[in-house]
Amino acid sequence: MSDLTQARLNRWWCDRPTIRTMDEAREFVDDVGFAVLFGGNRPTYPCLREISRDDGARMLPAGWGEDLERLWTWKDTLTVQGRAWLGRYLGGRQTLLSPDLLADLYEYPGAPDDFTRCTHLGPNARRLAELLLLEGPTDTRTARAVLGLKSREFDKVAAELCRSLLITYYGVTSGGPGWPASVVELTARAFDVPGPRPRAERDASAAARFTDTMVEATPRQLQRAFRWDRERAEDALERALTASP
Repeated sequence: MSDLTQARLNRWWCDRPTIRTMDEAREFVDDVGFAVLFGGNRPTYPCLREISRDDGARMLPAGWGEDLERLWTWKDTLTVQGRAWLGRYLGGRQTLLSPDLLADLYEYPGAPDDFTRCTHLGPNARRLAELLLLEGPTDTRTARAVLGLKSREFDKVAAELCRSLLITYYGVTSGGPGWPASVVELTARAFDVPGPRPRAERDASAAARFTDTMVEATPRQLQRAFRWDRERAEDALERALTASP
């Protein structure tokens, strides 16, 4: 393992005791700024599952441990409390963003109809955003039925809106048959976005936060993470490094 990888794992709380409480999960998200729910074979970003994994946790009748059950509760509660944005963002994976980082990254004026300014949305993504604008937070089971989409199709549409940070997953509802259904909501209604500073300053702040959490970062890594073009990533990172003490 390289020194950089080890330094990142330490920064991502992997050298600490397993977290077991909502307060610890909230502190983690506030500290690192962004985290995926589940990691892959290689550690790429901070991961909530890895620091909450407890192989000795009691198994539940559903077939998984109490540690995984806690994670599901945390990710739903954090979003409803306004303590973290949740959606498919970093590398297309379920991602938690702290409110301050979200405010720096959000691209639009901060009105519920911000999606109308996003010219690259497909027709179904626009229809889902319009549904949320009219109906407010809506569970995915209902939204799929209204839009006439199958589960996989709906997931792709929701992911399209999440990539632009226009919607967030917003807890769950137990209404209806089967497992509880996730709820989605417009980001601009659920969070105070965007931040008050000019765009360039917010870019530099986001780049500084990313660099701190990643220990080291390149413009290319910023491009991949935040879907910025090369010029924007380079400028933001230069501003962040210039402003650092």
